[in-house]
Amino acid sequence: MTKLINKPQTIPSKGTTNKRNTNFPFQILPKEKETLQFSNKAIDNYLPTFDNLRYKHIPFKVPLKSHLKGLTLRMSFATKRKYFILRYWFQNRYRPYTLGTYGPGFGVKEVSVKLFDIYEKHTNDKGLWIIDPKLTKVEEETKITKSQFKDSQKKTVRETIELLCMAGFPRQKMGGNLTAKTIANVVRVLIGYSWRTAHLRYRDHNDGSGYVEFRVNKTYSRKNKNTKAVDGWEGLFKKFPPGDPKHFLIETSKTRNPNGYRSLYDDDAFGKLLMEDFNVGAIKRFVSGFSGYGTKIQILYSLKVLWTFAKDTGLLGDKPGVNPVLEVPNKKPVITQRTPGTDSAFTLPELEKIYKASRELEDRYPFQVQLIQMEMFCGRRKPELMKIQEDCIDYVNRQIHLPAHTHKIRKVDQFITITEPIAMVLENLKRLKMDQRFEKIKDVPWIFPGFRWPKEKRHDKNFINTEMTKMKTVHHCWEEIRKLSGVKGSQNMFRKTYSTIGKDEADLSSEHMIRLTGHLNENTLDRYYYKSHKEVIQKDADKVATLFDFASHRRTA
Repeated sequence: MTKLINKPQTIPSKGTTNKRNTNFPFQILPKEKETLQFSNKAIDNYLPTFDNLRYKHIPFKVPLKSHLKGLTLRMSFATKRKYFILRYWFQNRYRPYTLGTYGPGFGVKEVSVKLFDIYEKHTNDKGLWIIDPKLTKVEEETKITKSQFKDSQKKTVRETIELLCMAGFPRQKMGGNLTAKTIANVVRVLIGYSWRTAHLRYRDHNDGSGYVEFRVNKTYSRKNKNTKAVDGWEGLFKKFPPGDPKHFLIETSKTRNPNGYRSLYDDDAFGKLLMEDFNVGAIKRFVSGFSGYGTKIQILYSLKVLWTFAKDTGLLGDKPGVNPVLEVPNKKPVITQRTPGTDSAFTLPELEKIYKASRELEDRYPFQVQLIQMEMFCGRRKPELMKIQEDCIDYVNRQIHLPAHTHKIRKVDQFITITEPIAMVLENLKRLKMDQRFEKIKDVPWIFPGFRWPKEKRHDKNFINTEMTKMKTVHHCWEEIRKLSGVKGSQNMFRKTYSTIGKDEADLSSEHMIRLTGHLNENTLDRYYYKSHKEVIQKDADKVATLFDFASHRRTA
């Protein structure tokens, strides 16, 4: 019987083409007798005949046990370019590896050095290939790509500040943005102490989140009346670039920067640092340039907002670690300047004098007088009272609703009980809005409206429903009341006074007074207290209201 031999037919070289197959992607001659000297001169003079081939391969004449073993030259018929190709045997297969294109700067010397390094790392002592250099190349390119991606994510402190501003100053823990007042404080530390912030106006949405408007500063643009407001944050930073001393506000009593401070954005020593390098030491050095315990509190808070934003947006990598601002100390001095009224309270006779003085000033300061009276009769914070709208008043249930976003404690809705003195104030406010003198604010939703807005916008519902039309301050009214009554003190004392007379005169406990004033104390106040104990709160409020017997409760028709 004839023995079958499973041997592929030999194809003559003249009939072959560079067709791709899964085992070997280029032409292999049965026995390649033709070789090329390993020199630049021989490569330059090499001009093969292609016939019907797309590429022509020729091995170099090198020692068999050299690291150059398997090195070949490939030449393209279309481009006439020459490439160094390494043929190596790995896992029972011939594999090609492109080392580079022959040309100026990459000849036989350079390819020999490159191939020697590859040979040393991928072969064993016997010269056998134990690691595929192609896989090594893919891994190295992947590492480089990851490294480049990480480097592209790195931002300087200045760039991070710009991104924070463009993001709208998000809160650190809750959703939404910071309030307008908080944004103003953060802006002063990060990009302030320059004309840059003089072109900003801070506003609040009806939901309590703040935002920034861009305006024209008349003092800065006094020589050019045609100046227009910048278009967004990019325009602002372009108009006032960082570190430009001509925009700084320094050492003058007419500015808001008498100490000559410089913001983090304008500080060349810290603004150019990468955010990941703005560590505890750098923060300590930056904060040391400021004086005052209260000032440093605000600086540390602003830096905490910046770092939290960088962490949340992935600018500090996958493992940012602990906020370095928390490790920066701010020791409280032995003697500090206390806020006026912190440790003081009005007496009932003093409240009576203040009330009588306010009644005499009702015509000069309409709505402002009523706001001060409301502070006196309910013990609530002034910013909370300024945010009360007409639809928040529920006369049937004797409540003025305070949604969570309108007061300092944002965890739960609260309310103010409409007692007899508060009812009198609400009646006066209603009567004022019906007065023809105040037709401008007739449709304004706030019970304490403001007047510093264009009269031609009184029919613009989108405008009058914003916080632009609510009252901003009662400073001058309060100063007049102090002069007329002869009572010394601040408006902050009303809240302390309400709690004090409630405990001392109405015999209510601290826990009961906390419910009335809206303080937050987790040990005594349940988060949902205002939903389940309304009757108790109203009863306590009525008990305190009886102490304001000096107020005239005259009802209108």
